[in-house]
Amino acid sequence: MSFEQDFITMVKDNCEELGQTMVSQITGVSQQNLSRIVTGEIGAKGPGLKIVGAVIDKLYGSDAIPVIKRAYTNAPVEEVRGSGLPTVPVYGSTGAGDPQEFWNQEPERQIEVLPQYAKPGCVALRVDGDSMEPTINRGAYVGVVPLNGSISEGGIYLVNVAPFGRLIKRIRMGEANSIELVSDNRKYPPRSLPLEQYEAVVVGRVAWVWQEL
Repeated sequence: MSFEQDFITMVKDNCEELGQTMVSQITGVSQQNLSRIVTGEIGAKGPGLKIVGAVIDKLYGSDAIPVIKRAYTNAPVEEVRGSGLPTVPVYGSTGAGDPQEFWNQEPERQIEVLPQYAKPGCVALRVDGDSMEPTINRGAYVGVVPLNGSISEGGIYLVNVAPFGRLIKRIRMGEANSIELVSDNRKYPPRSLPLEQYEAVVVGRVAWVWQEL
């Protein structure tokens, strides 16, 4: 039996034993996508690979407790523990794609957060690069809330910069009516943009960072 067949059987067995609703809650994968896995419509490859990973990680993964912190230097770290915690949808990763689309597509999974971090309109993105280390590690999730009003000096934001797509960067004031998109990892140089372009570039504010240690 192939890995894909094994995986489909594993999902089907868990849905029969625990119930599809429970498996959906455990894995963060929608019941619709669980049904598509069981019927073979979504396989362990291509777009289904992320869903596969979420299911295997949650059903058979480690006992690591995720932690969450606000997106500023020396913010206290809190363990994400408790029952009935609110969830935030994960809409892909930073570094690719049209940022105007990820609020409308179906999320790839859900992550639990503490109640005080479940901000209105908040979505999560996975950070694939290392440009914001050590503040935000590769593989962490960031909670992004819609931009409301002006930007804050030194704050961390989701930006859309051609040709790179969406990125997580710290914003600082530059010289001569410009802003700088700054990486906390010093090996990446800052990028300067005209100040009047910030409304077209800055998509949302990073409110928190979630990761498993």
